[in-house]
Amino acid sequence: MSLAPGTRLGIYEIVAPLGAGGMGEVYRARDARLGREVAVKVLPTPLASSPDRLARFEREARTVAGLNHPNIVTLFSVEDQGGVRFITMELVEGQSLDRLVVPGGLALARLLELSIPLADALEAAHERGVVHRDLKPGNVMVTPEGRVKVLDFGLAKGTPTPDPVTSDSALPTRAAPLSLAGQVVGTVPYMAPEQVRGEAADAGTDLFALGIVIYELATGRRPFAGATLADVGSAILRDTPEPVSRLRPELPEELSRIVARCLEKERRDRYRAAREVVQELRLLQRSLERGATGAPAPPDEVIRSLAVLPLENVSHDPAQEYFVDGMTEALISDLSRLKDLRVISRTSAMRYKGVHKALPDIARELNVDAVLEGSALLLGQRVRISVQLVSARRDATLWSDRYDRDLEDVLDMQSEVAAKVAGEIALRVTPREAKRLARRQAVNPEAHIEYLKGQHTAEATSPQAIELSLRHFQRALELDPDFAPAWAGVAHCHNVRASRGMASPAEAFAAARAAARRALELDDTLAQGYAELGWLESGQGDLKGSVRMLERAIELNPGLTSAHTVLGRIYYCTERHAAAQATMLKALSLDPLSMIIHTTVGDAHYYAREYEKSVAYYRKAIELDPRFDGAHTDLARSLEALGQFDEARAQYEEGRRLAGTVAGPSFGLAHLEASMGHRDAARRILAELEAARAQRVVSAWGIAALHASLGDVEEAFRWLETAFDEGATGLVFLRVHPRLDPIRHDPRHAAMVRRVGLDGV
Repeated sequence: MSLAPGTRLGIYEIVAPLGAGGMGEVYRARDARLGREVAVKVLPTPLASSPDRLARFEREARTVAGLNHPNIVTLFSVEDQGGVRFITMELVEGQSLDRLVVPGGLALARLLELSIPLADALEAAHERGVVHRDLKPGNVMVTPEGRVKVLDFGLAKGTPTPDPVTSDSALPTRAAPLSLAGQVVGTVPYMAPEQVRGEAADAGTDLFALGIVIYELATGRRPFAGATLADVGSAILRDTPEPVSRLRPELPEELSRIVARCLEKERRDRYRAAREVVQELRLLQRSLERGATGAPAPPDEVIRSLAVLPLENVSHDPAQEYFVDGMTEALISDLSRLKDLRVISRTSAMRYKGVHKALPDIARELNVDAVLEGSALLLGQRVRISVQLVSARRDATLWSDRYDRDLEDVLDMQSEVAAKVAGEIALRVTPREAKRLARRQAVNPEAHIEYLKGQHTAEATSPQAIELSLRHFQRALELDPDFAPAWAGVAHCHNVRASRGMASPAEAFAAARAAARRALELDDTLAQGYAELGWLESGQGDLKGSVRMLERAIELNPGLTSAHTVLGRIYYCTERHAAAQATMLKALSLDPLSMIIHTTVGDAHYYAREYEKSVAYYRKAIELDPRFDGAHTDLARSLEALGQFDEARAQYEEGRRLAGTVAGPSFGLAHLEASMGHRDAARRILAELEAARAQRVVSAWGIAALHASLGDVEEAFRWLETAFDEGATGLVFLRVHPRLDPIRHDPRHAAMVRRVGLDGV
């Protein structure tokens, strides 16, 4: 049947026809529920009208829907609407592989770029017991980005009479007769001998078809020819194709050998599994990239830095973004624990979410040797991810794999991926790291979902996001009180609440301390727990304890940027400026596109009184995210110190606008007025801030610093006492903050430094 544009099939609206084949007509359609475009394939009447065959088809479709691989088109559903049976699939833009076949064949590099993912897709399907049965260039798409996508896995079979003897497949494997001269049946030239004989197909059958496809890509012609389909079938059964290297002498003998083994007449003589084909093609690819000059091949490249790009949400369901992003962050976290591997942090990696850019370009921007990319899918209580490791220098796949686990085993799966990556790049893994990666950790699935939602929400960083994130973490703990990462999440939210004036420091830090300690009671290897304790102790005066906690966090997870930045802050707050800048630059190497990290590097220079240097980092932070209020305010602070008052005012105002209800930028404007000699204007803002303490949290530390700028020595120390009583986080800057220069030589300042614990660190 043909469907006109605008026809509705339930929630799907037909947009345009895409093509037709043995399995029915295919249309572009819009899913009104999820707001996405899909491919709709209307099943042929003989299949849809046969209950037995339809039942077999649907059982097979459920298996195929379980395939989750970057080179296999995803099958979403089998549906019935008004008597019309159809399947919905991922819509793939691009051109079919048969359009890329050229006379004389493709260049070897291009041939391998297409053949390796094709073989990799077969490996993934065969491991799940799914056989394609009709692999041919017309069933393979190449996207505009160059990604290979195989269509109709396990479903693209003809519609002959069922074979009552064969296995329970969606459609019978017995081939249609080949004796009808001139009949157009496009699958015949890609059939294996067993298919021609009407025998059941298996994984070896797909490998024969793969050999035909590679042969055609290499030479521009098929290995078996004939005037009729019967002649073609006879050639498949009888003839040995001319070797690829004889038709194209410039191609290596190794390629001829691989193709010839795929095209063995007897299944037992072919490769045992597609995995073997993948491995041999990759070896050939690596040999090509090293150069076939006859000189000794250089040693394998050394990979010591890696970026995990945002996993693709193959469900295309926005409600699953939290899960997919959470899986990305989990892989980053597990890999960053390997001390000999520099792993780009989440903030920088997530900037490439939804961005279509060449991998070598991304690698160059992040300064890494390799990239890990892939996809993730949550189906009920099952997790499916596909990942591939790509050499940045050569833009070549080094390894790929697929994982299908129950949600409760997701932590094991993450560790398994990290261990596999380490093995593939020959990374030295210490016994302690190996033990940590091998440890089995089951999770409560519902609690883990809440935890991922909490992580995802917290990334927005706004006060509203932090409060919502806290609720998700608390819900996770209601479901599983022993879930250590959720306790660390609670500690993080309370630390942010304290540092951003969302709650009184005493209350929030107490809650953070209790949560972080509980996390470490449950898991003493949880780096985030130590990092959160280090953060709050740095704001509570125990700097020595904070350093111990942060160093332990970095030992457990060298890629934890928050631990590096808090440690760097302690260094500059105790006037160890060179160490502070080195530590902040280490964090920047882990998170080069983070506006927050650029701001912290700027802070390290600001407190060293290197204002010009700090300006460069603040401007870069604003370039990365113009919406980050803190970068505008900090830039204004340095510009003020440099006497560039007009731009400083504009930056303070912009920071105040972006911050909304947060009062911080108002302090900056008051300091600017004081620096410009507008003391009355500064005092008006000061009075407003002091009065506001009756309605909301306003930092006593900030008020003390403003009194110091105005020369109000007694008031400055009175408010410092209040700040000390309230546990204000700003006291950690007592030794180095330029705002306190007017009172620095007063003996009470040195005494306060000792009370806060800033001496002797």
